[in-house]
Amino acid sequence: MGCGAELLSVRNVSKRFGGTRALRGVCLEGERGQIHTLVGENGAGKSTLIRILGGVYRPDEGEILLDGTPCRFDSPRAAQAAGIVVIPQEMRVVHAATVAENIMLGAWPTRRLFGVFPTIDRRRMRDIAAATLARLDYHGSVDARMQDLSFAERQLVVIAKALCHQARLLILDEPTASLEHREAERLFELLAKLRDGGVGIIYVSHRMDEIVRLSDACTVMRDGAVVARRRRGAIDKDEIIRLMTGRDLGEMHRPHRNDFGPPALSAEVDGGELTIRRGQVVGLAGLLGSGTTTLLRRLYGAEGGAELRVSGRPRRHDGPARAIRDGIGLVPAERRLALAMDLCIRDNIILPHLARFSTGWWLDGHAADVMVEHLIEQLDIRPRDARRPVRMLSGGNQQKVIFARWLVGEIGVLLLDEPTQGIDVAAKSRIHKLMHDFVDDGGAILFASSELQEVMLMSDEVHALRQGSRVATLRRGGGDYSERRLREVLGG
Repeated sequence: MGCGAELLSVRNVSKRFGGTRALRGVCLEGERGQIHTLVGENGAGKSTLIRILGGVYRPDEGEILLDGTPCRFDSPRAAQAAGIVVIPQEMRVVHAATVAENIMLGAWPTRRLFGVFPTIDRRRMRDIAAATLARLDYHGSVDARMQDLSFAERQLVVIAKALCHQARLLILDEPTASLEHREAERLFELLAKLRDGGVGIIYVSHRMDEIVRLSDACTVMRDGAVVARRRRGAIDKDEIIRLMTGRDLGEMHRPHRNDFGPPALSAEVDGGELTIRRGQVVGLAGLLGSGTTTLLRRLYGAEGGAELRVSGRPRRHDGPARAIRDGIGLVPAERRLALAMDLCIRDNIILPHLARFSTGWWLDGHAADVMVEHLIEQLDIRPRDARRPVRMLSGGNQQKVIFARWLVGEIGVLLLDEPTQGIDVAAKSRIHKLMHDFVDDGGAILFASSELQEVMLMSDEVHALRQGSRVATLRRGGGDYSERRLREVLGG
C-alpha cells in the first residue's frame, strides 16, 4: 500500500444526545502514512467522533468510508476487525491480569495439548508481548500484574496491544498525558515509524507543541463542528488557539510572592520535612516512577497511613475520610478513582459534603442545586446539565467535576495530581486561575505535573523527587530556579 492515498473519509456526520447536538455535519479525511491531529476545547465533539469511529456510537446522519468502502460499525470489535484501533484517554485494562495477557487479550495464541486439547500458548504469548513492548523501549516484566504498574506503564501496555492488532488506522486520545519527557519522545519515534510504514494516525492532544511537531494535517473543532483545516507548514499555535476558543487567549500569570501564611500541612518525607504554607503553591516534579503520586495519595490517606501536621496539629490520615475532615482534598490523575461514573454531575460534586446540605434526615436539594449550578458555570463544565451522568462527559469535563467538588466544602489544602492532564488550553488557563484564586483566599496547594514548564510557572517552590526521595528543592527567586536546573537534578 502506498502512502498518501486516502484511507478514511468522514462525510457529514452528526450525532445527538437528547437535546444536545454533539456533532454537526463533521467531515474529516485521513491518509495512509499521515499523522492527522484533531484539536478542540473539551466538549467540542472530539470524543464523540472518536467513539463513532471506534464503534461505540452510531452516527445519526452521514457516512464513514474506509478505503473507499462505506462502513457502519455495530461494536468496537467490528471497528477493530476493520483495522481501526482506538487508544482512549481512559484506558480499559484487566487489572488482575498480566501484561502479556492484556496485550494479547482477544487474540491469544493457541496450541494443542497432547496434540488434541486446545489451550493458550503462554510461551508464545509472552514472546509476542515482550517483542512488542521492546518496540516501545519498555522492558518491564510481561508477567507483572496490571494493577501493580504505574499509570504511564499501563498506557504503554495499551499502546502495545494496539500494535498487536495490526492497525491500519490508529487513533490516540491524549497518549502523552501521563508520560514523562523521554517516554513521550520514544512514542513520537514509534509514531513516525508507523507513519512511514503506511499506517494512518489520528492524534488528539491539547499540547500545542505536540500538534505543531507531529501534524501532517490538523483539523480544528468547536461546538461540534469543524471550523478549520491546516496542513504542515501552515499550523500556528496562536491561530489554533483562536480557532478552538473563538477568542484570543493569554497565559494566566500570577504575581508570585514570598510572604506566606502559617504552615497548612507538614509531613516527613524521605529527604526531610515537606511544608506547605497558606497562600503557597508547592510543586512536585519527577520522572516516571519518582513517587509523586504515591506521596499525594499517602498524605490523603489513600495509600497507607500518614503522620502529619495540619495547621500545626498532629494528625494521622489512615483514610480519605479523615483527610477530608481535616480540610484536605485530592484531585487524582486517574479520574476513575474519584468519580462514581453512573452518578450525575450534581451528585458527584456534593458526594463528600452531604452533611453540609443535610437538615436532619433530609437533603436540602435546592441549596445543592444552586451551588452546583454556580460551579458548573464557574468551571465551564459542558454540557451545562447537572443531571447528566459523568460517564457521558469528555475526560476534561470529568476533571473539572472533580475539581469543583473541592470548591464546595471548607477545604484548606488541595492535593492535585496532574490537574490539567487531558484539558484543553482554555480550560487549563481556567484551572490555573482557580488555583491562583484558591491560594489567594488563604488556601495551600501541593501539586504534581509531568509538564515541567507548568510546574515552574505555577509554583512558589518545587521539590524534585527520584524513587520516592526528595533530591532537591528549588525556590522561586533563587539563582537555580529554572527548568534547565530541574531537568538536571531529575536526570532528564
